[in-house]
Amino acid sequence: MINTLSPDLNDEIIYSIVSFASTGVNGVERISLRISDEIMDKLSLTTTIKGVKIGREPEGMTIWVYLIMEPGVDIIKVSREVQEKVKSEVESISDLQVVAVNVRIEGSGV
Repeated sequence: MINTLSPDLNDEIIYSIVSFASTGVNGVERISLRISDEIMDKLSLTTTIKGVKIGREPEGMTIWVYLIMEPGVDIIKVSREVQEKVKSEVESISDLQVVAVNVRIEGSGV
């Protein structure tokens, strides 16, 4: 049985897995800095992990990842690969259920 709300697993570990898995897909240039991350950093209210957001629900985890793509890539194909790789890596490393991986393309590198 997959543990959906493991209290022993720090979110920073999940953020690292998501970041590593996302940037390992060909066509992804980097994780994007979200505006809310930038504001939180300036206010120093909390530590933020750039470009990754995690939601935990009883049925499992929802992950949002914000990316900058390389120029000229097939965005739909690369986004699907990111979704599959993030889900696979998080579930295999953490033993947590991932119900969705939402990919938001914030731009394309130049």
